Amino acid sequence: MTEPSTAHTPADATGGPGPPGVVAVVPAWNRPADLARLLGDLAALEGDALSRVIVVDNGSDVVLERHEPIAAATATLAERCPVEFLRLAENRGGSGGFNAGMRHALTNNPEFVWLIDSDARVAPGCLRALLDAAGPETAAVGPAIGEPATGRVFEAGAKLDRRTGRLEACLPETTAVYEVDYAAACCLLVRSEAIRRAGLMPDLFLHSDDVSFCLRLRSATGWRVLAAPAARCRHPRFDRHKTWARYYEARNWVVPVSDAKLGVLARVRRAWREVVLACGQTLVCRDDLAQLHLRGLVDAAAGRVTGRADTERVRCARTWPMHSLTRALDAIVPTLPESAQPIAAVHTDAPLTRDWRAKLRKHLERKGLTVVDEPAGPARSGGAALRGLLRTVFTPPAAIAVVNAKAPPHAWSAGRVVLAVSPQGYTLRRMHYFDRLAALTGVLVRGLATTVRIALLPPRAPASPGVEVPAARPDRRPTLSIIILTRDRAEQLLHTLGKLREDEVGRDAEVVVVDNDSNDGTPGTVRERFPGVTVVETGENLGVEGFNRGVAASAGEAVLILDDDAWPAEGALAGVLDRLKNEPELDALMLHRRHPRTDEWEWPFAHEVSDPAAWPDMGSGNVIRREAWDAVGGYESGYFLYRNDTDLALKLLAAGRRVAFARELHVWHDSPIAKHKTPRWIWRSTRNWVWLCRRHGGSGSGISGIVLGWLWAHRLARLNPMGHLMALRGLMEGMFTPAPPLPDDVRPDGAALRRLIRLKRRYRG
Repeated sequence: MTEPSTAHTPADATGGPGPPGVVAVVPAWNRPADLARLLGDLAALEGDALSRVIVVDNGSDVVLERHEPIAAATATLAERCPVEFLRLAENRGGSGGFNAGMRHALTNNPEFVWLIDSDARVAPGCLRALLDAAGPETAAVGPAIGEPATGRVFEAGAKLDRRTGRLEACLPETTAVYEVDYAAACCLLVRSEAIRRAGLMPDLFLHSDDVSFCLRLRSATGWRVLAAPAARCRHPRFDRHKTWARYYEARNWVVPVSDAKLGVLARVRRAWREVVLACGQTLVCRDDLAQLHLRGLVDAAAGRVTGRADTERVRCARTWPMHSLTRALDAIVPTLPESAQPIAAVHTDAPLTRDWRAKLRKHLERKGLTVVDEPAGPARSGGAALRGLLRTVFTPPAAIAVVNAKAPPHAWSAGRVVLAVSPQGYTLRRMHYFDRLAALTGVLVRGLATTVRIALLPPRAPASPGVEVPAARPDRRPTLSIIILTRDRAEQLLHTLGKLREDEVGRDAEVVVVDNDSNDGTPGTVRERFPGVTVVETGENLGVEGFNRGVAASAGEAVLILDDDAWPAEGALAGVLDRLKNEPELDALMLHRRHPRTDEWEWPFAHEVSDPAAWPDMGSGNVIRREAWDAVGGYESGYFLYRNDTDLALKLLAAGRRVAFARELHVWHDSPIAKHKTPRWIWRSTRNWVWLCRRHGGSGSGISGIVLGWLWAHRLARLNPMGHLMALRGLMEGMFTPAPPLPDDVRPDGAALRRLIRLKRRYRG
């Protein structure tokens, strides 16, 4: 979801975009100082090929456009080309940010799209050198990338090793252009026609998305991906100390390996590398980082490779700021074991400033420890690590070892207490060798089992999102149609229609009542009491298909789905339409349901949810753009009743649509939460839930969802034997009858269903 683009145009601009050329796309998440510097670099570029800059604010904590240094840099850059800001409501990672920017860039039909990370620094001649290297059959071209401080080149494109599935960085000896398998998206010039043919980046959030993107560009077009060493940019090294990036590396590598059609041995070698890395982190007491490697590998084996990680499953240990180091040492030094040598070994590769190195030496000596400098450990090979660990077992270690957080395991095991330093801060760990060996055994067993699974059952790579540019949505509130389904409940319906008439927005909206063959004269009563309401009579009870009939009979650009006993709270409809106006990428919005008699919320857990985007559930009170409704086919009529709203939310998410939960906007629903359900409800709801899990589940979430749904049904049956029998019937029908097929454009990966299950487990309903 994005807020409207704000364009900053040159002072002498006469309106409209400049001539087709190069549009730069810059995703940014926080770090405003980096973005301000990059915008300054773009303003200093040589030549006039840059025609537009699109900054994609990836849900930053502050609105980047309003940040003072960025505003100043934007004003300077706007003197040469327009600058636009797209603000996403959530952090979609590198791939999501680049994709949102590329979609927007292609509306101007430029010849090239230039992808740039916000923490990159580009030389004045970088763009000109990239354009010079881009021949007529070039899909993409990248520069030589240097370290930020020194400019020393550490990568200029890379080749994919067909034996191991790993990337081997290219280090050019000349400035001659050459072909590569991949060039980093931190600074990548891509031909627009290649994007249209190959699609956007796969939704991997972080890591390997640009590798797969380059491979797909080559495959779809037959054109080349090039490295142009004459073009220069600076960017932090890709091998810097990582936390959650480890998960994405371990999870996402299966996508480029699948794109390159590598064999079983390459998959085994690449998977085993993650196991080895997990073992290394286990040996140094970083079980949290080891679990990131393993969790990523498990998700890769299950094919769960899209979207953002579930950060609740693994908690990363905190990295402490350096200013607290002396207090931490004061607390831990008195607890050192007597068997340890009274030595503090400070490794020379520990990233300490000169002042901190001197301060640390002085502080440790004051504590009675002899400080010695140790050279950096040997290369990261299995043999070197094993020899180092064996020496540690038979040689009394130092009391404290100060090491680089990126050091190999044998460097960490040089002390009973390990102080690991990274540019972000430090961690303190106490080593217990037998405990580490036990943990290592568990990691090896789990890693080996997952590697075998990947070898025997290669995961499928997700498809690239399409690049068709949708018609621009008008910069105004969409027109609204309110669809109400009813059957034999005239009193509740008339109350709801009266409430809508009292609402300023509801009074002007189109209202369509769909009567599912009522026997109480509902159609005539509505026509008499509310002559402006459209009544659609189905002639038979069609269940939720009635909503589809109502939407088909309406004309609004957005539709509000209501039960006959539900009505929006005051101001809710105005808030919904404002969000649809201000967030053109938002396709559906679920209001927060509340009961007018009991004052209960139907989703109590929703107040605790920190990320109400990508919402996987719906109910009475959901607003959907008509084009999104039509794209996924509306409600699944085969369900008849129950679970159809949830199924619709999952279909929208699986089709790449944006669904959000409006926690602050609510709808009254005069249907108190039932503590138990009728046998008929349990049968149909259980059957539809099983179908839903079969339609939207992955290899793990589908089965677990079915089991949990069946158990929920039995809990709702309580002491009613018929209810338990109907739960079993629903399970059997759901498992052994064909689930309704999904539309072709709806491609679930199981992630939305997993989130739904977690939410329901929190609520237990």
